Amino acid sequence: MIFVMNADPAGLLRRAYLSELRQHVWGPVLPMAFLLIVGSALLIRRELAPVARAAAWARAIRPGAVTPPPAGPVPAEVADLIAATERALDRLTTALAAETRHAAEAAHALRTPVAVLVARLDALPPGDTTERLRADLAALSRTVQQVLAASRTDVLTVPDDAALDLRDPAGTVTAALAPFAYAKGVALSLSVPDAPMLVRANREGVELALTNLIENAILHGGPGVVEIVVGPGPDVAVRDHGPGLPAAAESRVFEAFWRGPAAALGGTGLGLAIVDRLQRAQAGAVTVEAADGGGCKIVLSYLSA
Repeated sequence: MIFVMNADPAGLLRRAYLSELRQHVWGPVLPMAFLLIVGSALLIRRELAPVARAAAWARAIRPGAVTPPPAGPVPAEVADLIAATERALDRLTTALAAETRHAAEAAHALRTPVAVLVARLDALPPGDTTERLRADLAALSRTVQQVLAASRTDVLTVPDDAALDLRDPAGTVTAALAPFAYAKGVALSLSVPDAPMLVRANREGVELALTNLIENAILHGGPGVVEIVVGPGPDVAVRDHGPGLPAAAESRVFEAFWRGPAAALGGTGLGLAIVDRLQRAQAGAVTVEAADGGGCKIVLSYLSA
């Protein structure tokens, strides 16, 4: 039989082509391709599981904390990567401990001559020069304390079951700084809730952060009242009624050694940077908020216990 076609007005060729494609290509090939894609995805995911565990282990590493390597069998290549990472971490931990120790040792060494200078100043007759020296020595003493605080931030740890009542460190720090505030013509106001405000935090870290914030408010907020408010959430706020921060400064206020153009003399620009490091070490946060009626308001936030 001979079939001759001059044209295809009914689209027979297209129908035949689609029929062959459906019967001999789509039918057997598409299900097989689907199975191959799904099987390949599952196989790749299974093979990359050790890499994902290693990545999760690396993300969980914190300064000063011991993080065991991922459990379970891993390919030789991934095991070599984990071992190399552990060796690098050991070297970094050793270097960090040495730097922290040197800073702490230097600060401790400075505390003795500072105490001697304070004692000798008390023996001098009162006068303008003596008062200026006393102010300079107080600034030096605060700098030494800030260096000590900075040396502790990198090794600060918070246990998983920690439960600190924010009212306790707030009361301790406020009472300790009350004489300093009085000498500067500033009144401290502490507001705490009736019920405990339990957070997951390190007491020493909270006290160091609060001390820096309240000292900054006393020194830079001018005469008036510095308000310390605990709650209503897992946070504590320190607010002064001074000139406040310019909008452009809010993005730089936590940079180390940065000081505003109108900052008081004698500062180092370390206080708020140390607060930021202390908060990050405790999985907390520190933010600058707009204060109604002027002034500066800084809030320390923590995880609820």
